[in-house]
Amino acid sequence: MANGTGTAGSNQNGSVYGPAHTPGELITAAGPLSNNAANPEIDITVGSQFVTKAYDLAVYPALRPQLVFDQFATVKASRLTHRGGSVRFSFVEDIADQTTPLLENLDVDSVSMSSKALTVSMTEYGTAVTTTNLLRGTSMIPIDPLVAERVGYNAGKSIDRLAKVSLDAANVTYDDSSTTSIVQIGNSTSYLGSALLQEGVSRLEESNVRPFNSDAYVIVVSPKQAQHLKSEDTNQGWRYITARQEGTDGNSIYRGEIGMYEGVRIIVNNNLGASNIAYLMGAEALAKVHSDAAGFGPNPRTVVSPVVDKLRRFASVGWYHLVGYSVFRPEALIRVETAATLRP
Repeated sequence: MANGTGTAGSNQNGSVYGPAHTPGELITAAGPLSNNAANPEIDITVGSQFVTKAYDLAVYPALRPQLVFDQFATVKASRLTHRGGSVRFSFVEDIADQTTPLLENLDVDSVSMSSKALTVSMTEYGTAVTTTNLLRGTSMIPIDPLVAERVGYNAGKSIDRLAKVSLDAANVTYDDSSTTSIVQIGNSTSYLGSALLQEGVSRLEESNVRPFNSDAYVIVVSPKQAQHLKSEDTNQGWRYITARQEGTDGNSIYRGEIGMYEGVRIIVNNNLGASNIAYLMGAEALAKVHSDAAGFGPNPRTVVSPVVDKLRRFASVGWYHLVGYSVFRPEALIRVETAATLRP
């Protein structure tokens, strides 16, 4: 109708969407609002309800230490007579040097060969995580891969800690109940440096301890102890890891290795616990035993449990390992105590 007042759905400017508005006006269901701060109807947050929080679908793990101790378990049972819950290792001592000349008309006296044995027992370890259908059906993040990754890392860290704890034993007890103490040098006020390393290496060499791969001894240190070495005033013996990366000595890099100092390969680990003890080792310092039955082996295995509840709502994934660690040759391990602070 052309009555000058306009009809519903039209206006004098020809718009079919309602009355015309002045540019800059805020629009409500009731019409325009004046952009005036004194007007109590003004809502400067109009549209904020349409802004939502975005989520990163990547899930970041906790900060994690390197896992290093298991790689130095160089003694493993390789010729088992049969399966059992423990493995017995036998040692036979060398015969004493014979420097007395033989007499022409006298037979030699027989000498005895002394021996001893060390038994390392296997123990079960493991854990599991159970998830639900509700969680898997409502989570924006894929749950199963996330759980599997966390379970796998927990297995590695737990087993590495077991290997480390075995190195904390005060002594090694043999099957005849005799014991051999493990040497500890340094103290809570000393910084790890060339003097302590030289003392430790001398003790290993005096005990005829072989280096790893006929190359070098290793020492597992905390980040603070690594700083002690790097900041020593007379650190001319420091050699960074780049030499090994270039393949100049033919030996692979250990996990956590950062370089060599005083002829010792330096391994950094932040899984040492509260003590300020570094672990200087040669070959055969640590033994590891495990079952060789089907389904077992040197590494933990992932276990996916069958769904057994009536509605099949629960699923579990975990890890399991049957393993044992022990100091093998106490002469091949020297614990080095140091200060807990950084070197100034």
